[in-house]
Amino acid sequence: MISAIVTTTGGIEEDIMKTMAPTYIGDFALKGKELREQGVNRIGNLIIPNNNYVLLESWFLPLL
Repeated sequence: MISAIVTTTGGIEEDIMKTMAPTYIGDFALKGKELREQGVNRIGNLIIPNNNYVLLESWFLPLL
């Protein structure tokens, strides 16, 4: 019998963003729509300011 382990790199961009700018602990129950109106996003229980995505894009796009 052959077994296989499957892994993904899903979420690697989130890990990179965590090294570039502050990420805050929130709560899984926070409403995404309300957070978005405040300029932040929720990934699980983490709160990511919109600017973190801008920083990631400005770092990553030149690599492409």
